[in-house]
Amino acid sequence: MHRIQATIKLSALQHNLAVARTRAPQSRIVAMIKANAYGHGLVPAARALGDADVFGVTDINEAETLSKAGLNKPVLILQGLIDKADILRVVHGNYQLVVHRPEDLVWLEETLDSISVKTPLTLWLKLDSGMGRLGLTAGEFAMLHAALKRKSWVGEIIALTHLANAGMPDNALNRQQLDCFSSLMQQEELAGPSQSIVASAGLFTLQNNSAWARPGLMLYGSSPFSWHDESRRSHSLGLKAAMKLEARLISIREHSTGDSIGYNSWFICPEPMRIGIVSAGYADGYPAMTPNGCPVMIAGKRTTSVGRVSMDMMAIDLTDLPQAEIGMPVELWGNNISVDEVACHTGTISYELLSAVAERVPRIHV
Repeated sequence: MHRIQATIKLSALQHNLAVARTRAPQSRIVAMIKANAYGHGLVPAARALGDADVFGVTDINEAETLSKAGLNKPVLILQGLIDKADILRVVHGNYQLVVHRPEDLVWLEETLDSISVKTPLTLWLKLDSGMGRLGLTAGEFAMLHAALKRKSWVGEIIALTHLANAGMPDNALNRQQLDCFSSLMQQEELAGPSQSIVASAGLFTLQNNSAWARPGLMLYGSSPFSWHDESRRSHSLGLKAAMKLEARLISIREHSTGDSIGYNSWFICPEPMRIGIVSAGYADGYPAMTPNGCPVMIAGKRTTSVGRVSMDMMAIDLTDLPQAEIGMPVELWGNNISVDEVACHTGTISYELLSAVAERVPRIHV
């Protein structure tokens, strides 16, 4: 490590995929590697997760990146068609596609009805059962399903929905969404499609009878549940952290009572303190508005941040750590400091912390 580094443990990805398999032994697995594999590196993560059945990516560009890297696993484009021109690229790459709006059918018909498609497409038809984001109404779903079944360029159709509150197992919307999806799938004219409902949280809290599961966050060793739910923290779920983010301790200074630390005087020393400066900041992806007291680890001991995070630096309390020396690595999150705990303290979610690690941070895959 020079200044800062994210070390990605590929065996942890493989371990967490195996945990997902045990939670859904009868299901095929779509491994979510969108958004640069949640910040872990798209292609290296895909290679580590090669035992998955399908890779889930955001758009056609991520799909083509995998193909260019020689990864021939089926790829599902989760955000569907961004532009009509995407369709021929989807056909060329034989990618799977989420269909989530009536306009998609119009675009597909205009492009594909007049040409010969060598390999029929696998389409995932998405129902908005209560998420209120992307997806079809029940009526639109039935209409598109009937129309797509008649197309020669369609192979398999898979029915998909996404739960808004799976991370809150007792939330009433979970049951409403499941009932909405189940009711639609029981209609005689919709008999046949494979189904996909659960993602990371649902794999731990819901009975999964669907043919497809879509683990995402759990693959990277983070819990999809609140940090305050101690029984569902990542270690309790059998998950292993895949990313360790660490930076160098580059300065140590003794401060007096009343000294101000950092921008806007967010921290005033209540007593004489030993303060260290760490070579990590918001330009590396560490949250700028992190409150005082966020946990870090140095020399095998936990301590906390003090003061406002700068672009390239942050301050930590070394008062009770005389063994800390300039040049030592400081773990910001990883095996000892959970990214979930950091997310809780900073008022965000671990999804954001992991995926926001900046491009300038070297990623070392081991």
